[in-house]
Parts: sequence; structure tokens; C-alpha cells
Amino acid sequence: MDYTDEQYELIVAAQAGDESAIARLVDLHAPDVYSFLLHLCRNRTLAEDLAQETFLRALPALQKYEFRAPFRAWLFRIAINLLRDDRRRTSVRKLLGSDISDDDYLHITSPDPPHDELAEREERRRELLQALEKLPLALRSAIVMRDLEEMSYLEISEALGWRLGTVKSRLFRARQELAALLRPYWEDQE
Repeated sequence: MDYTDEQYELIVAAQAGDESAIARLVDLHAPDVYSFLLHLCRNRTLAEDLAQETFLRALPALQKYEFRAPFRAWLFRIAINLLRDDRRRTSVRKLLGSDISDDDYLHITSPDPPHDELAEREERRRELLQALEKLPLALRSAIVMRDLEEMSYLEISEALGWRLGTVKSRLFRARQELAALLRPYWEDQE
């Protein structure tokens, strides 16, 4: 794995029980884990709970971490397994409900776009989010990891436990399904 000396030493120190190293690892990775979960479930409370549970599961298992996968991918795998477990316990319909505002989910980067441009961006984003929610969890996970979290194919492979070819084919399929879901909307815009 490609670790900087600092990252490697931090993980090794945390494995040895260094409380400041453990705290630093949590501080470094908690925002990414939360963001990843939020993109998948779009429920702030659930994402917070699952992110916290991810670290409650990861820290005792830290001794078993063997540097085979990137640390971030290892955490994401724990997070997605927790989300799957939660989905098994509750209805998928309940999980797709959102208690966050759209501004919390994806931010518009332009400082002061014209009102009509802002409205158009907002509508496109809303359509994209609705289409994304319609994808199965496995396909949505792959898209979120690649396109929103900017993870490499290898990191996604490690996080989801899929072969590299499976990652690529599922991303291809996810993008096709997403395009098909968005096609009616985009045709109306032309």
C-alpha cells in the first residue's frame, strides 16, 4: 500500500495503544466516513450514528488491520457493512427518507450565480439525487465512492470486497442506469 511514513507510523502507534494516535486517526477519518455514509443514506442522524458505530467497531479491530487495503477503504468497508445491517433491520423505504436539507448534501460552489442559473443547478441536483436513490445500494455505493468520494478502483475493490473487474462493471452499469433514469428529465430540458 502507498502510505506516507507519517500515516504508517500513526496507524502502528494506534495499534500499539497510543491514545493520541487513535484520537488522531479518528479526527482524520471521521469526516470522510460520515460524508460517505451521508451520501449513501441521506439521513444525517443515521449517518452520524453509523459513523460513530464504524469507529466503535474499527478501533477494537485495529490490531487485526494488516495494511493490505488503504486504511480509509478498510473503514468504508466497515461502514457499508453496518449500513447493510441497518437496512436488513429496517425498511428500505424508511431509509430513503431524508432529514437533511439539500444544501447539507451537496454544495453549490459558485459564490453568486445568477438566479436562473442557481435554480437550474438546484433542479438538476434534485433530479440527480432522486435518480441516485433509485439505484440498488451496491451500485449507489460504487458511484458515491468513485464520483463523490473520489476513491480509486482499488480502494473501492478493497472497501466492498469486490474484484477490480466487478468494480468497473458495476460502475459502468450504475452509470447506465443513472443515465436512463435521468434521460426523461434531460430530454425535457432540450
